[in-house]
Amino acid sequence: MQDMFVRSKGPRVVILITTNQVDDTLCYSVGSAHLSGLPVVVVGYKMRYRGFLSKFDFVTRAIENAELKPEDVIIAMDSGTIFTGADLNPFLDRFIAESAASPEELDALAVRQGRAMAPVLISAEAGCWTPNIYETEITCKMGYESAYQQVREYAAAHPEHELSLPFDLSPRRHLNAGSVIARVWAYKELIAHKNKLMRMQKARYYAKYGWYCDQSIYAALYLDLIAWEVKRDVFSMPMDERQAARSCYGVRAGLYGIEYNGELSALHTIALTHLSELHDENWREYLRVYGLGLTHSQELTDLKGMKRFVDDLYKRAYTAHGENIYTRLAVPRWVGGKTATRETRITLTPPLLALKPKLIDTVNNNAICRTFPVVYHIADLEQNFTKVQKMGLTSFGLRWFVPIVHDPKAKLRAMQYLASAPWFLSTHNAIIKGFYHAKCGFPFEKAIQQAEDH
Repeated sequence: MQDMFVRSKGPRVVILITTNQVDDTLCYSVGSAHLSGLPVVVVGYKMRYRGFLSKFDFVTRAIENAELKPEDVIIAMDSGTIFTGADLNPFLDRFIAESAASPEELDALAVRQGRAMAPVLISAEAGCWTPNIYETEITCKMGYESAYQQVREYAAAHPEHELSLPFDLSPRRHLNAGSVIARVWAYKELIAHKNKLMRMQKARYYAKYGWYCDQSIYAALYLDLIAWEVKRDVFSMPMDERQAARSCYGVRAGLYGIEYNGELSALHTIALTHLSELHDENWREYLRVYGLGLTHSQELTDLKGMKRFVDDLYKRAYTAHGENIYTRLAVPRWVGGKTATRETRITLTPPLLALKPKLIDTVNNNAICRTFPVVYHIADLEQNFTKVQKMGLTSFGLRWFVPIVHDPKAKLRAMQYLASAPWFLSTHNAIIKGFYHAKCGFPFEKAIQQAEDH
């Protein structure tokens, strides 16, 4: 089933969404992926769910079902993930070029200098939640800071290694397990490290439940790794010794990293809306007037303000340039669940939903480059909103969503595309293919109504 791959040549790339049930959240997530031009595989379908750690089993089984090779790339995400329509390819090109395709290629010094990417790269967040190893958010942040301080001190003592300190350049300083991109060989090693950690060490908190939180396991392995790297002075070792060195859990130096920039994935909660914004920098060429005295950004805390901002921006751009503001993204044409020779096209507007610039970017820099994440992970923290409601509110400025709210023809094209799109499901022993529409229909009507009502 080559259709399930984002890339089917070179190292193959596949996006895996982890859940064992089909619900409104999953339908919204997969639909947003299709309308962003990305195929996905739902992993864990009809498999037994035993808590957060089931995600490791779901992904491992999917790797086996898809017969992935060690150098192939997986992008594993929770079902509460919304695809923004941002182009995945620039980030993916860099990951493939800069991450080790095999264990022998892993250069830990290059990873920690920022010249290479770790072959297991975990998304980041500003909050801190690791209930198996730290009791509170405050002690969690203190635990990260303790490890980071060890790295800082080592970097200062060994300037010859030119270590980068990316955690000091981002408000998102802690890992979030909602999105992980990895080489297959490295992910398999992660599973072995996870199992060894659980055998060697008891969970510090909630011990009667054992290790139950995948994010705690990622954090325990990552923080132990970066502290071990500097304690053992692995960066001063010859290359062959450095590659042979292992932490107490059997982890290679440089294996794990955090994607501090948020280019692939960012966390979105109501409490963290202040870290994101709608910004019109990518619309500039379509606006007759762009400069001082105009509002170029909109906070996400004001839903009515978001609607006014998007509506006004769309009208100004469309009045000046008509349908030239659209990107017509070529996607496969599906007939009877199979790809036809001709392509179809879905409609995208320029990106709007961005992470706010880091403070360091705003100092003496008039050419700030914002980050427009490929996905937003919607955390299940606020009790007054369902995930689907939060996904709908997050959609207001998305590239595929703006056209279907404002242009009936774009909405019709989106509906027609989803009506023929496939549905890939990884079970305990196979990957099966069905029809997205049969399970989900068109799941965006309520979100569209929200955008029109506010």
